[in-house]
Amino acid sequence: MEIGVFSRTYETGDLRETCELMKRHGIYHMQFNLSNAGFPSLPEGIRDEEIECIREITGEYGVRMDALSGTFNIIDPDEEMRRRGCAQFAVQCRIARELEIPVVSLCTGSKNPKSKWEWHEDNLRASSWDDLMRSTEMILKYAEDNHVYLGVETEASNIINTPARARKYLDAVGSPWFKIIMDGANLFCPHQVPDMKNILSEAFALLGDDIILAHAKDFTTDGGISFRAAGQGILDFPCYIELLEKAGYQGPLIMHGLSEGQVPESKKFLEGILGNG
Repeated sequence: MEIGVFSRTYETGDLRETCELMKRHGIYHMQFNLSNAGFPSLPEGIRDEEIECIREITGEYGVRMDALSGTFNIIDPDEEMRRRGCAQFAVQCRIARELEIPVVSLCTGSKNPKSKWEWHEDNLRASSWDDLMRSTEMILKYAEDNHVYLGVETEASNIINTPARARKYLDAVGSPWFKIIMDGANLFCPHQVPDMKNILSEAFALLGDDIILAHAKDFTTDGGISFRAAGQGILDFPCYIELLEKAGYQGPLIMHGLSEGQVPESKKFLEGILGNG
């Protein structure tokens, strides 16, 4: 299992600079956000020559783009924003196909009007589930037409906030192009921490066969769940990585939720567990 990084860890809109920084850290896998190439994260359009430029630069550095970020609030309380996001997602799927990126990541969102990363009680309403399925049906067609996978995470603040709900979602969609991005740090509420190994094992029992990408970030429970760089929190990474291996996952482990300055230490931490340091 090789180590990769979420491209926005590097705060630059210059793709060559992003790849150069990755090279210095000995990293050649990334979850790519178009903002690192000077575009909006979800552009309304992109020219063929701009796609080709991305291909040439990443190819020059030997960087593999394992996923493309396609995050928007697919249950946004503003219906027009949902429609706009779905239209932009079609562009993401075309870009992914052209760049041979196998996965486009997805945020299931929240009914919170301020932020898709903040919980709202309406997330549990049946009408919100209906909105989720309508949006998913639309964007799934874009993915299937372009032969790219959709990857969804469990997020505590989102409508899909537990592994059980993620399983329900996968089964309801019922498409081989719809998969899971596993992030161990996203699986916990503070009261669940003492039962960490069982919580992880239950999540993999439900979702392990559908993992298309794996994230590596950590968390603490200081005043609630706070995300940290891998190795800076309390996640049982040996257990998490063992479960990934037992599930047959062979892709990269994408470092997430860290700053550029934390990359070397987190990479060293993960390499120590993987035995490839």
